Amino acid sequence: MQFCFRSVKTNLTLNMPVTPDRFMVEAGRSVTVLNMAQTGQAAFSGLSALFNEQLEFLLPSESRNYTQGEYSGDPYAVVDTLVSWSEAGEVLRLIITDTPVNVPILLGPVRYGEQDGTGDVYVTLSMRRYRDLKAETAGVTTETGNNSRSPARAEQTERVHTVVKGDTLWGIARKQYGNGALCWKLASYNGMKNANLIYPGQQVKCPDKGKL
Repeated sequence: MQFCFRSVKTNLTLNMPVTPDRFMVEAGRSVTVLNMAQTGQAAFSGLSALFNEQLEFLLPSESRNYTQGEYSGDPYAVVDTLVSWSEAGEVLRLIITDTPVNVPILLGPVRYGEQDGTGDVYVTLSMRRYRDLKAETAGVTTETGNNSRSPARAEQTERVHTVVKGDTLWGIARKQYGNGALCWKLASYNGMKNANLIYPGQQVKCPDKGKL
């Protein structure tokens, strides 16, 4: 088993020289429990859990017989790479060989130091699974539960009134907008030279009031 970090952007791969003695991964969905009036508690499926782990790695001061991945023996070169990834907010893939773990992550602050006078460096990494917000927000609904409408559909569409015997443009304007005096603007919108002259079968376009 080996822990590998691979940059999604550059494909640079960093193989950790010593495998930690343990690791834990959280997967699946969380469960939300609500207290319902009169009926007691009810459980609901929540959001997908995010991988959230903190691990300590040993970076020996030289290549030894137990190090892996052709380790150079320079612990601070490894630290520099990890810190640069953290500062850049670079998306990495954490790959643990011989396991199903292959997840996109972000690194938190990198903690490192020496503790026993050997020159070995101990580095603590906080890792949080990266979630693509574009994928998560696809198909979002409004607060009322209705599917969100596209801007074109949300706008009021243009109505068409077919003139019948007895219609006047004044009456059409009053019916459509509550104000017969808008008949002159309605005539202009429809390219009519005479607002008093309409005939059965003629189609009068009635746009949103703000467009008159």
